[in-house]
Amino acid sequence: MIAGICGGLGDYFRIDPFIFRFALIFLCIFTGIVPLLVAYLLGCFIIPSQPASYTVKKYKKLYRSRKNRKIAGICGGISEFFKWDSSLVRIIFVALFFITGFLPMFITYIVGWIIIPEQPEKEENIEIEIS
Repeated sequence: MIAGICGGLGDYFRIDPFIFRFALIFLCIFTGIVPLLVAYLLGCFIIPSQPASYTVKKYKKLYRSRKNRKIAGICGGISEFFKWDSSLVRIIFVALFFITGFLPMFITYIVGWIIIPEQPEKEENIEIEIS
């Protein structure tokens, strides 16, 4: 969004850039803002801009699940995106919830609830293009 670092990483790994943005927010909560801000600013100067002959790539997008949800569908959406069992994702989330002292994971879940879009009504394979 600011310098395109997360978008570039998403494009390189063919993953929704939102995953990298969400991970950046998650890590900022755990490590503090300063270390990741320094790493992000270094990435702005070190990582080259996209080439002039840029090809359009498609990738799967992360959504909150409509059918596999307990509260907001965050864990269900992550499990559908990575094709994992949703119980495993929920167990990992609850373990991190207790290990981190509640607040970081609570904030991360609320932020995810706000910024991860809900899965569209249609059940088709949803891909978006990066241009």
